[in-house]
Amino acid sequence: MFIPKSTLENIGPYSVDEFYPKCVLKLDSNENVFGPSKNVVEAFKKLDLRRFNLYPCYGELIETLASKFGFNKDNFLLTNGCDEAINIVLSAYLNKNDSVLAFTPSFSMPKLYSKIIGAKYLNIKYAAKWKFTIDVLLENLKPDVKIIYLATPNNPTGDIIEPSVVEEVLQKCPDRMILLDLTYVNYSSYSENEYYNLVKRYKNLICVKSFSKDYGLAGLRLGFILADKDFIVNFKKIISPYSVNAMAVFAGIQALLDAEHFEFVKNEVKKSKEFLYDELEKLGFTPYKSEANFIFVDFKQKADFAYRKLLKNGILVRRFSNSELSGYLRIGIPSIEDSKKIIEALKQKDMLVFDLDGVVFDVSNSYRYAIQKTFEYFAGCECTAADMQEAKNLGGLSNDWDLTKYLLDKKGIEADYSKLVEIFQDIFYNPEKEGSKGAIDNEKIVLDKEFFKTLAKDYDLAVFTGRPKKEAFYSLEKFGIKEYFDYFVCLEDVEPGRSKPCPDGLNKIKECCYYNDLSFFGDTVDDIKAGCDASVDVFGIIPPNAASIDNTTASLKKCGAKDVINGAYKILELFRKETICK
Repeated sequence: MFIPKSTLENIGPYSVDEFYPKCVLKLDSNENVFGPSKNVVEAFKKLDLRRFNLYPCYGELIETLASKFGFNKDNFLLTNGCDEAINIVLSAYLNKNDSVLAFTPSFSMPKLYSKIIGAKYLNIKYAAKWKFTIDVLLENLKPDVKIIYLATPNNPTGDIIEPSVVEEVLQKCPDRMILLDLTYVNYSSYSENEYYNLVKRYKNLICVKSFSKDYGLAGLRLGFILADKDFIVNFKKIISPYSVNAMAVFAGIQALLDAEHFEFVKNEVKKSKEFLYDELEKLGFTPYKSEANFIFVDFKQKADFAYRKLLKNGILVRRFSNSELSGYLRIGIPSIEDSKKIIEALKQKDMLVFDLDGVVFDVSNSYRYAIQKTFEYFAGCECTAADMQEAKNLGGLSNDWDLTKYLLDKKGIEADYSKLVEIFQDIFYNPEKEGSKGAIDNEKIVLDKEFFKTLAKDYDLAVFTGRPKKEAFYSLEKFGIKEYFDYFVCLEDVEPGRSKPCPDGLNKIKECCYYNDLSFFGDTVDDIKAGCDASVDVFGIIPPNAASIDNTTASLKKCGAKDVINGAYKILELFRKETICK
């Protein structure tokens, strides 16, 4: 048995896309959406084929860098992006008992590389969002800290550390290595030279930089290390030979020589960023001033909803699994025209909330069937559709496990609840089964895909259901309509015992989706009660194959339904009429 090194045990791999995502705007990775210099493309057309069959040579690009920034060639090392540059620095100088000190949140790779080495990675929290403070840094400086990682501008916050402050850190920490990540520096109010020149005066400064964000060469993976020549000698001992490919070297030279193109990119990003900042504030969100080519926005509890609204419009941005950042989205800066699409996608629309069972899906042969068969398993006799509807009309039994238990109790039959759930789920939905997953596959869609596609152009759509999320998503995806919904509240999303008729789910939608006014469509007394208690317009829907349309209508109206609608086509007519009127 082959066991990996112990430092890998609690580390997950960095997640990367296997295929290019299908979207209109890809703004989740901070790539330069304007692309590289045209000189790069034109030069590739005239490329000497020896660039392919011979190993790459790095001299020309290193000479170009040295000349541009006023250094000797032996101060530079080319790397496969800034990721490799950081890894090389840490691997060359970090031992198992050493620590790296850094502010959080920041770029995740230094922490990952440190853990792989077996070193400690010490996170410093910002004293104020999001402002670097040297006093806080010094307060957290422990004896075992060998390397201080600083990023300016920082990702994902966009804040900057002025060159004078970096110099102050260098002066106050002469016995620590300062690893300065300048990936986004060319979008800032300071020139990269103001930071690079510090290398000439301070031997403990190492600068790393990529060509991805500013020069638009993310796909070619090119970066470099700028440091004292003694550091570079040691870095060369551990870097893979030829880790940078010939195409990246060739493109890097062309990119550096086209200063005009980058000035264009920088100016476009600046204008678009200022537009986004102002418009996001007008919408009631909290964007932070950024000196990078992205903007960091606090959407608070509305972040998931905002993310899905953008995604529904083909706009992919970055959201975070870290609980500290769960309310934030990071948005890469596109052109002004594309920034307008972002704002348009985030604007508030009227919201329509749908229950699933009996409204979107005909569950006569799925949930109702599972109730019947589970009842029959314990009782040895059948339960009629009329019995089920009568129980539904009582209210308080929106959960079909509870409904089945109620029907059995009514017959005087004792059934262990956990066993009942087990039997019910095996009949209704068992994802481990091959082929059909259960009665869930007998469901039919009541409201067609075209209906939701049309509706989503003018309304924001949400789901409020008592189904577990896996079951809800299974059916929504099976019928190809999940993409039209912006928000989901399922069984797990409310506290135990707080499902319908409790209005918590609808109140959560109101809170998380920035809507006070919305309409809810449900088919049971519990749906209507939840809607009324949440102070929303609630419409009753007669479910397919209802035992008694008149009785169901009367029950829903008695509970406060604004109107009761019988038949999918009448719902379509109502919504499409409202859409046209708008």
